[in-house]
Amino acid sequence: MTGPYVIGCDVGSQGTNCALYSAEGTLVASSYQGYDLSFPFPGAAEQDPDLWPAAVVAGVRELLDRVPEGATAVKGLSFGSQLDGMVVCDKGAHPLRPAMIWMDRRAEKQAAAVSQRISPEDFYRAVGANLDSSHAVFKALWVRDEEPDVWADAKFLMSPGTYVLREVAAAVAVDYSNASSMALLDPRSRTWSPEALAAVDVPESMLGEVVAATEPISRIRGSFAEATGLDLSTIVAVGCGDEMAATLGAGVFEPGEVCDVVGTAEPVCAASSEPREDPTMLVECHPHADPDAWLLENPGFVSGGNLRWWRDQFAPIERGAEAEGLGDAYDLLSKEAERIPPGAEGLVFLPCMQGAMAPEWNGAARGVFYGLTLAHSRAHMTRAILEGSAFALRDILEAMVAAGLEVNRLTIVGGGAKGPLWRQIKADVTGLPVRVPTSVETTATGAAILAAVACGLHGSVADAVDAFVAYRPEQHEPDPERREVYDEAYRRYRNTYAALKPVFAGG
Repeated sequence: MTGPYVIGCDVGSQGTNCALYSAEGTLVASSYQGYDLSFPFPGAAEQDPDLWPAAVVAGVRELLDRVPEGATAVKGLSFGSQLDGMVVCDKGAHPLRPAMIWMDRRAEKQAAAVSQRISPEDFYRAVGANLDSSHAVFKALWVRDEEPDVWADAKFLMSPGTYVLREVAAAVAVDYSNASSMALLDPRSRTWSPEALAAVDVPESMLGEVVAATEPISRIRGSFAEATGLDLSTIVAVGCGDEMAATLGAGVFEPGEVCDVVGTAEPVCAASSEPREDPTMLVECHPHADPDAWLLENPGFVSGGNLRWWRDQFAPIERGAEAEGLGDAYDLLSKEAERIPPGAEGLVFLPCMQGAMAPEWNGAARGVFYGLTLAHSRAHMTRAILEGSAFALRDILEAMVAAGLEVNRLTIVGGGAKGPLWRQIKADVTGLPVRVPTSVETTATGAAILAAVACGLHGSVADAVDAFVAYRPEQHEPDPERREVYDEAYRRYRNTYAALKPVFAGG
């Protein structure tokens, strides 16, 4: 493999994966650096923001050892960074406190206060995002209310992506997708929303300049070049949010293509050629990593996490077999579930173990098995868990259609993409064909695509996607007979959720 090369960095909440790609899109090497989270009190989740650039430095330094031509062969660098985080910084762009990351939910009081000044419906229309404490601006408001001494010195409110960019290239800029995760960006104009800024009472001067994810920064910091070994001429693309990078790295940027990211949670993103509104507010509208596209997105219900819970609590034999090298525990459970007919013979699972994100946003909802009889086995319950996630996926897809988007195909990425039974169930439940990319590192791939465009190795995002993204030869097609069975099972799932809403509300 010869250069030129680009590096894509997936800056996540548990670690950073840096990946080296050739200009032709071939993965040459990757390096992972883990780091810690802290949970100082219930509902809080924090991280030292300096861990992120330090991990990028360590990862890039390792990758350069795999470049025989030397550092000048690496032409570009970019990032897909965790969304919905908040870094409160002073006038020198130094953090004043630990970052509050995406899973931090301490700002419920602040979100409720904002809802007294602007209705959730008007807020959604202004910024395409729900008035929900998961979004970054509400975490900043918590600092303003609870840590006034810190807030007095605050000059910049940064996303994790902006903070990493600042450390790498000395620029305080934010791309459209990271700005949108602040819940302050108008997705139509891709500028800060005056209505949202007025509602939260935050000055625009505290926010970075909003630019495209492919925007090139012409020089890296001297200190970053010295620490990594990169040449000072390396071009840095501003980068984007990790969900957008994962979606782009899966080749999903054309209207109607849907990316199903199946990990512990299951975000679902569909590309659109224009911004759209979902009247039910089940899906949000955010700018995509591709500057010419938008995403309709649901941030994700617990999905793979349910299956892991099931494996850990109810599959000791399969876990023991895996420990002895006799097969993967998930594969063994799936083979058992494969013998059960579609619809699990009337058994329904609601995948709401940590609240619901489908068929609506409902933090009070809880996981449920409904319809159990003495004829049901563990295999039925395993299949019901797989089907429950597929039904929640269908909820989200139907909301996207209601927003005016035609959905044509599913591209599944993440650990949950490995199971052929689950992929086929999703094809049958949704009526859509399902494909899987050959690369599992789609967030780093998406970041590398942005770097390749910014440094001129590819003329457009579309050209870079053609080079960097390939798919497995097999594609799962929906089966019409199973689809009919699942239509009835889906109605049973929706009726079960509706019947239990008053129970959930009662606590």
